[in-house]
Amino acid sequence: MKTVIYTLAFMIGLISCKSVEKMVEKGEYDKAFSYAINKLRGEKNKKTEYVKALEKAYFKLNSASVREISKLNAETKPENWSRVLDVYKDMENRQERLEPLVPLVSEDGYVASFNMKSYRDEIIVAEDNTCLYYYNNANALISKSEKTGVRLYARDAYDELKKIEKIKSHFRDSEKLKEKALVTGLTRIDFEIINDLRDFHSNTIERELSTMAVSSMDDLWHDFSMGKGSDGADYVVILELNNINFSPERERVHTYTDNKELLIKKDKVKETRDSTVVFVEKEVYEKVRADVTEIFREKKSELHGVIRVMDTRNREYVKTIPVNVYYDFAGYGCRSAGDERALSEDSKKKMDAFLENFPTDFMMADDLAKAFKNSIMNELRKISLD
Repeated sequence: MKTVIYTLAFMIGLISCKSVEKMVEKGEYDKAFSYAINKLRGEKNKKTEYVKALEKAYFKLNSASVREISKLNAETKPENWSRVLDVYKDMENRQERLEPLVPLVSEDGYVASFNMKSYRDEIIVAEDNTCLYYYNNANALISKSEKTGVRLYARDAYDELKKIEKIKSHFRDSEKLKEKALVTGLTRIDFEIINDLRDFHSNTIERELSTMAVSSMDDLWHDFSMGKGSDGADYVVILELNNINFSPERERVHTYTDNKELLIKKDKVKETRDSTVVFVEKEVYEKVRADVTEIFREKKSELHGVIRVMDTRNREYVKTIPVNVYYDFAGYGCRSAGDERALSEDSKKKMDAFLENFPTDFMMADDLAKAFKNSIMNELRKISLD
């Protein structure tokens, strides 16, 4: 049994060795490096095949990294500094993984050779130059934004400066420059209300609209404000109130009658049948009725307006959106008179002693204003303003 186990272990080891050798032969150096590291870590007797595979994979990977850095030529192509930085970090990480195994000697006495060195200086230079590239890029983009008035350039500059944060928390005056990018790239949207309602409730509705929480739509690049004035605003959202209507109060009454025959009692009476006296059971019914009265009340209201979005740079409207809201009141009451036992199941379900009073025009105007306000907010969330 032990012989079988030892043979099996030997076969698995042999297959593993061939596997790592194949990886090296096929040029899969990353895979071979990781595989050999895992096989050698913690092993007292380190197999020569793994040691040699690790040695070769490390050499090949480092050689490829050096060639890539040379090819990137970041000194004359500064846009490549970020990639150079990544390559140096890969080399440092690879070395850190290998370090716990060095010096590496196999069970057969083979001593692996690794070119170990510190890449800290190279990484610092690459970090500085990468940050400098992003910094210069951001400066140029902000200047372009200020000259052209295109805010997207400033937003791109902000993204460049955010990249610096990931490398160095403070690089030159990048924080100050980031604030400048935020200010330059910000779109300011102001709201104005034009009230053309010729109605007693127009001021109430305007006051309600002026309380809109437009600032809830603020984000990094958009600042919404109500009634600050169009000076300095990039867009002005004009809320026009055009027309309001209230219908007359309408009440309709519908009456009907439910009838039913109810079994009251059963009596036994004498009857003579074929000269024989018998007792017969007879049912006694009572006719009952109930008068049902239904009352329907309705009153309608509507408010109409328009959202106009003006680009202050050219004083042109970029969006015109009609807004129409309706608030309809429907009141219902139902009662009965007479014998309730006559009511059908449908009639019983209709019974409603509470009949709502008609809302006043003030109440309906208030509901219209709130609905109008919600419609405006919903429409504005759909609009994209640069």
